[in-house]
Amino acid sequence: MQRAPTSRGFTLVELLVVVAIIAALVALVVPAVQAARESSRRTQCQNNLRQLGIATSLYVDRLGEFPIGCLGCRPRLTADEPPVVLRYISWNVQLLPQLEEQPLWQQFNFSLPSYHAANRPVASTVLSVFICPSTDDTNLLSPENVWKGAAFSDYGGIYGVEHPSDDVTSSDPTAMQTLREEFLGVLIYETPVAAKQVADGLSKTACLAEVGLRRFSAETEWVNGNNLFAQEISTPINGTVQLINEIGSPHPGGAMLAFCDARVEFVAETIDQAVLNAMLTKAGGER
Repeated sequence: MQRAPTSRGFTLVELLVVVAIIAALVALVVPAVQAARESSRRTQCQNNLRQLGIATSLYVDRLGEFPIGCLGCRPRLTADEPPVVLRYISWNVQLLPQLEEQPLWQQFNFSLPSYHAANRPVASTVLSVFICPSTDDTNLLSPENVWKGAAFSDYGGIYGVEHPSDDVTSSDPTAMQTLREEFLGVLIYETPVAAKQVADGLSKTACLAEVGLRRFSAETEWVNGNNLFAQEISTPINGTVQLINEIGSPHPGGAMLAFCDARVEFVAETIDQAVLNAMLTKAGGER
């Protein structure tokens, strides 16, 4: 009688070889997929900043000046002047019409603080143009303080360049700005900066950048005027945060900056510190 053929299964050695091959393929494919995803996220982040840069340029074209970095951020406490209501209204809010968010802009009450209950429906609106898709923290709303429930932004306005010993308000508590004029950027407290005041050149002066301590409570809500920062004079991009907040990103090797001419550039973290600082001031004379 003829014996029926029997099927032969994998030996242990063959199985281990197959597993090893699959593992090797996964080790090759996964980093490539992750790199492709990060490249896509980085492109989206760049597009977000480009939209913000274009919106800023449209604002300047219409009014001849940049949006005020923060409305109601500095008290004017002189003998002949009553205290002011600190409203903490950000540059982001002022750009809403240029971002095709006219309904939100009309709903926002500029006479009240940005954290006021009447402004909460606007403040809690998550706008994708303010969100970098590479950010690890998925919490989009502030968890505490007076801005609890307000939506975050991963991009901040550039106030200028700071040094721990260079604080104007330490000698003059009523000073409108905290830095000397030569260290200021284009988005400052209470006062709009005219395009013609950017003596270093619109194409060479950054106005917006990715924020290192993103999703930082009571700092980076997009309605919050504190969403404005000066780079510490010796801190590089993605460097150790020394004074509250600096330029940084989750993208390997650098961060995105938007310039006053709406150009967006990925600036390497290895850039010379003096060159970086020069980008962040409007009239530092470094041209």
